Amino acid sequence: MTAKVIKSSGKKEHFSQQKLRRSLHRAGVPKDVADDIVDSFSSSVKDQTSESLHKRVYAKLLKKQRPLAAKYNLKRALADLGPSGYPFEQFVGRLFVAKGYKTSTNRIIRGQCVSHEIDVMAQKGKNHDVIECKFHNRAGYKSDVQTALYMKARFDDIAGYWDRLAGNADQEKKHLHRVWIITNTSFTSEAIKYGRCNNMMLMSWRAPVGNSLAEMIEETGLHPITALTSLTKKQKEYIVSHDLVLCREAREKKDVLVRAGVRGAKLERVLTEAQTICNQIKS
Repeated sequence: MTAKVIKSSGKKEHFSQQKLRRSLHRAGVPKDVADDIVDSFSSSVKDQTSESLHKRVYAKLLKKQRPLAAKYNLKRALADLGPSGYPFEQFVGRLFVAKGYKTSTNRIIRGQCVSHEIDVMAQKGKNHDVIECKFHNRAGYKSDVQTALYMKARFDDIAGYWDRLAGNADQEKKHLHRVWIITNTSFTSEAIKYGRCNNMMLMSWRAPVGNSLAEMIEETGLHPITALTSLTKKQKEYIVSHDLVLCREAREKKDVLVRAGVRGAKLERVLTEAQTICNQIKS
């Protein structure tokens, strides 16, 4: 009888060796290592949650190649940017900078009726985009249509004010171009339907294909500092709350690591692991 995997949503599905192998290959795990891990589960998998299965695979990778374990654990690493949503907003801002945008975070932007707090403002050329970041530390949580409705209303209010200013000869002519909602989990089907109908950019962990959060991270080569396997949960919380959110920032901001209690030989291990992860992603 085929073992079942219980997803975070409560849905059950058959354990798939092919799906596990695909997730390992996405993390850059060499074929021989991936085959060895998949084979080790072929006769030992019993009904279990997707979380417990992930932890077992992660533990095996830690013993084999720690940097690959960090990359395999990327989705969980994003959840570790919490508990507040602020570090996730900083992370998204850095992703857009790597894509050629000028960004600013936590802005108060005036609209026709009221002012709005915007997580990320992104500019490329004459286009200005507003980005709402929806951070969740529970894997099964989905952003619903209410979020999309709320952001569309805010976008329209700001866009209306900017369009009115553009008609004034004394003002710089700029227009609001797009609204984004970016989440580290997923959206409900109604939220996706509403977003498409209103030309909104909805980006989740694995969707849309070709422009998902996971693919954007892979393309830019940016990895959250919370992916490091050599840091404790408490150290990660301190570090991200002090604006150290990327592996590639570890060496230039090592004073933050020191203040978090990462010193001596452990500091060197952390810096080496961060550099190894960056080098792997570049390759």
